Amino acid sequence: MDSATSTIRQFLIEAQRRISCHAAAFTSPSRDEFHFQCHSDDARAVEEMLRGIADTFLFQTRESNGPVIRNRVRYENGGPMIGRFLVAPVFESSGELAGIVMMYRLTAQDAFEQNDLKKGSQLSLQLAQLLSLPADPVTGLMARAGIEKLVDWRLKSLGERANSSVLYGDIDQLHVVNDLFGFEAGDRAIAVVANALAGALASEDAVLSRLSGDRFTIFLPDCPLHQAQKIAARLRDAVQARSLPVDDDKYPLSICFGAATLRDGERSFDHSLAGAEVACKAAKDRGRNRVEIYEVSDTSMIRRRDDISIVGRLRSALDQGRYQIFGQPIASLLTPDSVHRYEMLLRIIDEKGRMVLPSHFMSSATRYQLLPQIDRLVVIDVLKHLREAGTRPGFKPLHVSINLSGPTISDNAFLDWMQMQLDESGVSGEWLTFELTETAAVSNMEQAQLLMSKLGARGCRFAIDDFGTGLSSLTHLKNLQFSSLKIDGSFIRDLLHNERSQSLVGAIAQLAGAMGMETIAEYVETPEICMRLIELEVQYGQGYAIGKPRPLNGILAPAAGLLHAS
Repeated sequence: MDSATSTIRQFLIEAQRRISCHAAAFTSPSRDEFHFQCHSDDARAVEEMLRGIADTFLFQTRESNGPVIRNRVRYENGGPMIGRFLVAPVFESSGELAGIVMMYRLTAQDAFEQNDLKKGSQLSLQLAQLLSLPADPVTGLMARAGIEKLVDWRLKSLGERANSSVLYGDIDQLHVVNDLFGFEAGDRAIAVVANALAGALASEDAVLSRLSGDRFTIFLPDCPLHQAQKIAARLRDAVQARSLPVDDDKYPLSICFGAATLRDGERSFDHSLAGAEVACKAAKDRGRNRVEIYEVSDTSMIRRRDDISIVGRLRSALDQGRYQIFGQPIASLLTPDSVHRYEMLLRIIDEKGRMVLPSHFMSSATRYQLLPQIDRLVVIDVLKHLREAGTRPGFKPLHVSINLSGPTISDNAFLDWMQMQLDESGVSGEWLTFELTETAAVSNMEQAQLLMSKLGARGCRFAIDDFGTGLSSLTHLKNLQFSSLKIDGSFIRDLLHNERSQSLVGAIAQLAGAMGMETIAEYVETPEICMRLIELEVQYGQGYAIGKPRPLNGILAPAAGLLHAS
């Protein structure tokens, strides 16, 4: 069911409804197509009759260059009437005739009138607009812009009482196909799934669209949720019955579906689609090759819904440049005014210009795999600021720390990309420290070692972040070239009142010192904590007692006064 076929089919259903006709058809001589819509017992005979009379109406619409009404049509002079017709031409953007729409009423039905003519003309213009929208290049299905317009059009006609549904489908583990066989095989898998879905929907009033990547959506007009669930299960089985031919073997395919309700005036298509996506994600969490219904009371779906909302706003902010890099000082505990370096922190700016802290979006960004994009964005922005500041007379380089997430460390392309950024910016690696959490470094040991070796050769340093909360091991510390160890804030917050925390912090400081690493305490919030950390031989601190985060461009401004590393 390609984009044009799906569009014409929906159009004929809607035309039949709006103009109250017995049957509707579209024929296009240039495309050699004939599409027909009728659910009556005489459908086959009516279709045969309309096919036979189509050429006559094509000639008449070319002559009139507009819609025509024929209320007393006979096969021959003096013969019996065969019905009433409203015929409207559909033009391409070039002005060429793309085809005609034939709306047919039985002789016993009311004659077509001027009001019907006006409706028919409007409908033909709408069909021309819908057919002009681009299709998905891989599958030939309707793209997102097309389904959004078509859904809006159908919902307005169905009214608020109609109970429609939306399905959201996501192919299971397509990334495995891409990794094993390449992206061309991945595209073929998408095409196989699209054909399976289209075949299973051939007899349904449905609109199938490929959203992007491995994701599909299906609009089911006037279809309650329980029925949509059955259709989704049938679609899932249709995909499972197919496989991807690879050389002499076949790779099994499967898909998950989520379903949500959609009513005109109650929820937007985007809102319902987001609900269906939440249900689809829940289906994947619960074992793949499943169908789930969006339930507002399901706590896991509530979390997913919130995540999708947050991630959507986060992506918009990143795409639109609504973010700012802040720096928080890391300073010597003995001489707090002596700034050792600044940790780079990302702040998102929402639609109303308010600052959004990472605690509000980082967990959602992690679940939806946005951390590599965020990491690269921070690197680009920081290097840009440092490069521009370096052109000012008398500027002394600023030492900065940049966090790298586990997915970034495991990305084989990141190392080459990072080295290219250093080459293009001209910023020396000596002024950069990369912070890695224990878990991220240990989980990607080989990549972390390569990253440290290559970037370390350019002068970059590495700090182990949140030490004490991950996969702590002396063996791991020995095998990774860290120059700094950051003690997790959970040990620092209650340092004054918890003897265990004091013992752990003291032991960590001694261990780091013995291995030639500097120690940095996070969440240093009071002068009293500073004093206790000095007693425990911790060298540096970071927190509000040292300094609050400030915009990076302000730190780099000539008047800031803190433009060098101690």
